[in-house]
Amino acid sequence: MLRTLVSVALAAFLFTGCNDPAKAAKDKRRDDLRALMHGNTDDADISAAMDKARATVGEFLAALQKPAANQKQFMVRKAFPAREAARQQILWVNQVTFDGALLHGVADDKTAAVGAGIPLDGKVAFPPAEICDWMFNEDGKAVGGYMLRALKKKMTEDEWAKIAAQITFRE
Repeated sequence: MLRTLVSVALAAFLFTGCNDPAKAAKDKRRDDLRALMHGNTDDADISAAMDKARATVGEFLAALQKPAANQKQFMVRKAFPAREAARQQILWVNQVTFDGALLHGVADDKTAAVGAGIPLDGKVAFPPAEICDWMFNEDGKAVGGYMLRALKKKMTEDEWAKIAAQITFRE
């Protein structure tokens, strides 16, 4: 009897402890995409995209300071600290203005994890050197958005559709 109870208990323990392979694969994919989105990877395409955004930040600042009639919706991505050491979370900053020294805007706190150091009102200020990516709408098309373009190449159509639904202008 004791042997049967122990066997049943052990089987129940092992059965509930087993991971569903499909769920594990889905969780790993989500974690991999999150690492790419936040630059917590050594992926060459993501690194190159951030390098290109930083190298062309002058183009963004020029358009931001004197936007043409067909240019709007200026936003940048900035790295904020994450709870884990040596990690970051790259978040969108909207309502961007530039005073000649610092960018000012509102961080997308819907996706911010605890520890980002973002004030409750979401208002942040930082130098242009801290931009990881930038983007604006010109004639309904995205200018910049280098990290997004690199991410799109790494996503399935379904994964990209969730992001594309949040963008009001296209490539």
